[in-house]
Amino acid sequence: MGGTLNGQPLTVPPVQVLGPGDVIGLDRAQVIRTDPVPGATGFDTGQYATVDFDSPTLPWLFTPRPPDGDRLAPWLCLIVVPQQRGVSLSVNARLGIAELTISGPTDAAAVLPDLANAWAWAHVQYAGDLDPGQTLGQAIAKYPERSVSRLVCPTRLDADVRYHACVVPTFAIGRDAGLGRPLGSTLAPAWTAADHQVTLPVYHHWEFTTGAGARFVDLVRALRFRTPPAGIGERPFDVSQSGLTTPAGATMPPLVGALCGFGTEVDPAPQWARQALAPMVGAATGLPLYGGEQAGATAVPANDPGWLGELNLDPRHRAVAALGAAVVRDRQEDLAAAAWEQAGEVSAANELVGSARFGARMATSRLDRHITGLATSTLAQFVTPLQRAAAADPESSNAYRRITRPRGPFAAKVQPTTLSTSDGVRAAAAATGGERDALLALLSPQTAVHDRLRRRLGAIVPETRAARAAAAATDGEPVRPVLVAPTIPTAMAPELARVAPQFLLPGADDIEADSVLALQTNPHFVAAFLAGVNAELASELRWRQYPLDGTATPIQQFWDRRGQGGGAAASPDIEGMASWDRADGLAGAFRGASATAQVVLLIRGGLLRHFPRTAVYMIRAADPDHLADERNAANVAYPIFSGALEPDIRFFGFPISTTDAAGGATGPGWFFALSEQPTETRFGPPPSDPRPPTQGAASAAEVAERTLRPPVRVIVHASTLLATEPVANGENS
Repeated sequence: MGGTLNGQPLTVPPVQVLGPGDVIGLDRAQVIRTDPVPGATGFDTGQYATVDFDSPTLPWLFTPRPPDGDRLAPWLCLIVVPQQRGVSLSVNARLGIAELTISGPTDAAAVLPDLANAWAWAHVQYAGDLDPGQTLGQAIAKYPERSVSRLVCPTRLDADVRYHACVVPTFAIGRDAGLGRPLGSTLAPAWTAADHQVTLPVYHHWEFTTGAGARFVDLVRALRFRTPPAGIGERPFDVSQSGLTTPAGATMPPLVGALCGFGTEVDPAPQWARQALAPMVGAATGLPLYGGEQAGATAVPANDPGWLGELNLDPRHRAVAALGAAVVRDRQEDLAAAAWEQAGEVSAANELVGSARFGARMATSRLDRHITGLATSTLAQFVTPLQRAAAADPESSNAYRRITRPRGPFAAKVQPTTLSTSDGVRAAAAATGGERDALLALLSPQTAVHDRLRRRLGAIVPETRAARAAAAATDGEPVRPVLVAPTIPTAMAPELARVAPQFLLPGADDIEADSVLALQTNPHFVAAFLAGVNAELASELRWRQYPLDGTATPIQQFWDRRGQGGGAAASPDIEGMASWDRADGLAGAFRGASATAQVVLLIRGGLLRHFPRTAVYMIRAADPDHLADERNAANVAYPIFSGALEPDIRFFGFPISTTDAAGGATGPGWFFALSEQPTETRFGPPPSDPRPPTQGAASAAEVAERTLRPPVRVIVHASTLLATEPVANGENS
């Protein structure tokens, strides 16, 4: 290259372009998604393995060849090889890069794709609309965050085989650079059909296992949408051996679990049970009064209409609370550790408080014994020495007087200026003898100790923590221990499922395989369970000398809201127990809409085991036959909690009441939807076209369109599952 400048010849130095021979590794941050995920099992053999990169230009960034029309070969590709004899993946310790070796008895030419078609298996996906007059290339350059580049491996997979998935170079010069070999000068491919033994550097790799032909659409079609079995969620409750005085022929209503069938009601406890329990509950009789400390009560009368009576005088709710206490005992070490993490330096502060209170009481005792009872004349004689004592103010010290002498060394260095009154300098003064009341106040050990202690506490416990201390002490002392109200965001439903799953959903074993049911939550169970959890946790923490605020409710979470959107993870299930209205029932403990039964979708079968990222959500019905506009966020509801019952039951709770979900007088209702993740694009050989996907294709985009697997979705109206009048066309797919 050359040119002229001011009529003089100008020589441009040669420019060297980076190519595949300059690359020996790949930044892991570039890999934003793999399909299947690393370690996956049961991967669909009808799909291709893929890897997505953050940079839309990465697959062609170091390509040394120009495009052939709309075909541009990438400098790297994705390969998938079975883990069998002759295939090894190891790390080159000298170069710090993984190496894949394929040798006998495995034939490399038989397991590796044809690099002549590498152009077809690398493309860019752009999410969004183009601006007016904008080309796709311009949109990708302007909005790179809306696009990803992707490599697809066209290898057809066999069932029940474990595979290595590897990103490797497509040019021999890139292969040699990665292996630390001398670089050639040709642009030959990294392998050909004539190569039966190959060693390749690996830029990125993972492993996965295929399933026995399990496909999402097949597993969805195997599901049966059913109404719940009769009595699901209920357990018979026998009190004949409880020691309660039971009238002849009297029975208890069933205990209803945390999940139950649509329309299940929690019947109130019989009056005879309340009357039998009332004199037995309280600190003096031995049976714990759940929530008594938060309610400020030590006993509960048999006719108490509020939550305290409902919780403590119903044997079923007491059993549920005791179950919560058992869960705490099983996890007491972890829960106590979580509470202590929030206590900070409160223990040290309370030791100081205890010492100060002891000192104040001792000083008060001495004051009462020796001074308070003295006559005025005797007291005047007692304080006479104090009248002669001078207060040692710093401003009257010898050192201060030397510094402030008018002709002293310090004054000589000060520039002359207008004289001012030295208000800050005052002489030492003796206490006057007539102000006996003020003098007595100075002698008060309560005031003196409290002031000193307050200054010291400020260095130990932050004001924000001290502000949480309860002001419940009534001993009249100005110095009280600092109390802590910890917040432990541990969800209790998974713990219940681990310890006693038969109470989370009684009758779960009766649910048939490959079933989908709609259930509802039981707020009474949740409130009683958490009351028992907090009562037992308070006892355990106090036994460990934890400075607990007795009115606190450390655990307010029952359902597991982790991983759910819309701020669900930060929303407790119940209010703090101290704020519960004594006139309300147990359902009044809940926040907002959760005080009523919420709809829960339960799935039993292999769908979520093989496809754990299945999207489960609800869509508002426009009418019994049609969906509302899903582009309106108000028409789509996502789970606010989820859970599992091993080995094959998963459930999802929604912020919608069962009445609203079923529809009818309240509106057209809602549909349940099960879908492959719409944001996770998948590819596979076209099932209805036996031709190779590359045959007749002009570009990688055309190949991607042929092999794209649209997400499968099935929808069903909630009324079909809630044992209400079904709507037309309730099941759709």
